Amino acid sequence: MRAKQFIIENKQGNSKEDFIEMFSKFLPLAMEILELDHLPKMVFEPQVESTGQPTFGMYAEGKNTLYVALMNRHPNDILRTVAHELTHYKQDSQHQLNDKSGVTGSPEENEANQMAGIIMRHFNKQYPEFLSSSPII
Repeated sequence: MRAKQFIIENKQGNSKEDFIEMFSKFLPLAMEILELDHLPKMVFEPQVESTGQPTFGMYAEGKNTLYVALMNRHPNDILRTVAHELTHYKQDSQHQLNDKSGVTGSPEENEANQMAGIIMRHFNKQYPEFLSSSPII
């Protein structure tokens, strides 16, 4: 599912167009910070199914696909997940991932957490109005 295809409804009237606008401003910034020339396939779902630890996002190593959960989340949290998984995509393209990369505390997981935080700080500074967005329900 592409970002433009999902339906967003909430009590404060934010629309899918609002999230699409937010996403369209976020993605170029994330690509610039991560120095990405290309993007992986992105799949947005109500929930992400995982056989291991419960998660809001997942990067499928070697498949160039990331999965992101949407339901009951603040849009900024969704974007943070995208930034985290894009970091894993970059790590994969540089052959840095291994069987232990997804383990809590691994260097790859710590880097993804760090970069997601950095990207979101830049995004929120540049677009503070999006901090008052409503959660996607």
